Amino acid sequence: MSSTDVIVRFSAVEKTYDGRVNVVERMNLDIYQGEFLTLLGPSGSGKTTTLMMLAGFEEPTSGDIQMSGQSLRNVPPFRRNMGVVFQNYALFPHKTVFQNVAFPLVQRKISKPAIAEQVGEALRMVELQGYGDRRPNQLSGGQQQRVALARALVFEPNLLLMDEPLGALDKKLREQMQIEIKHLHEALGTTVVYVTHDQAEALTMSDRVAVMDQGCIQQTATPQEIYERPDSSFVANFIGENNNLDGTVERIDGDDCEVRLVSGDIVVARRVGVSQVGDRTTVSVRPEQLEINPNGEAHPNRFQSEVVEVIYFGDHNSLRLAVAGRDDIIAKVSAIDSGDKISPGASVEVGWALHHCRALDPL
Repeated sequence: MSSTDVIVRFSAVEKTYDGRVNVVERMNLDIYQGEFLTLLGPSGSGKTTTLMMLAGFEEPTSGDIQMSGQSLRNVPPFRRNMGVVFQNYALFPHKTVFQNVAFPLVQRKISKPAIAEQVGEALRMVELQGYGDRRPNQLSGGQQQRVALARALVFEPNLLLMDEPLGALDKKLREQMQIEIKHLHEALGTTVVYVTHDQAEALTMSDRVAVMDQGCIQQTATPQEIYERPDSSFVANFIGENNNLDGTVERIDGDDCEVRLVSGDIVVARRVGVSQVGDRTTVSVRPEQLEINPNGEAHPNRFQSEVVEVIYFGDHNSLRLAVAGRDDIIAKVSAIDSGDKISPGASVEVGWALHHCRALDPL
């Protein structure tokens, strides 16, 4: 993506409510035309405040937010041409589905024939044809969410902003709505900025993910890069399961390094959060990247281990291993391949490839 594709730019944006603590800290972020960008982080990380500043419901304390090259400072929300979907849907209980979806058009003084046409099209997009005369209390949670989505899209906004929109739904319906929203985005090409604390949701739906913590963006990248190549221990541990091995850098060889673990064992890792010999580091490796009884020489990190626990998850087994002075190393292996062959007390060799192992900042 080039700079000409940027639709929104945050430049050194900060937000404080008390003049002492920044809820958002010097944020620099470009959002590209047509992308699905997710702001992901724990509660209190600043992601919702960031979205509210973009929507115009909050003003930055300092810095600037631009849309299509124009500053949004002092531009009221209704003049920003952004659709917003909230977690609680914010539907008018006394209005019908049609009236709820039509509300932004009525406010814009659109003609009645045009409203009827646009509302009909919006309801078709979210597969709620024939529901126009119902009221919100006659709808399921998923249907109410679709109404809120139709209302946010009916006036063809420049951006669609979504703040934890699926948080109130049960797991099965939430997963269904994730796919529906993803498909809708692909069909319409609308730029989406989405806020969630759910890592799986962010990985499933997004073109890019901006991981936030304590008001700062820790890393912005594609879901695959965020998961497979985290830049920090925070990102590695916030996104999915992770094994952490503490140690000290003993040797640096270009982009790689040797790390002596607390146990005295040596591992070889990609050098990410360390710069010199003697640096403390936390070596990160995903459970599914560990192989049991690996073949060949592709795994420079190989250890004898004892199986402490086996937990069956249907499609895979989760093994807790005692290795390199730790008894809480987790490996995920195929339930079909491992079957009953691996049981507690068994002695196995465990290994992982260099490119799956990253030396990050110390926890």
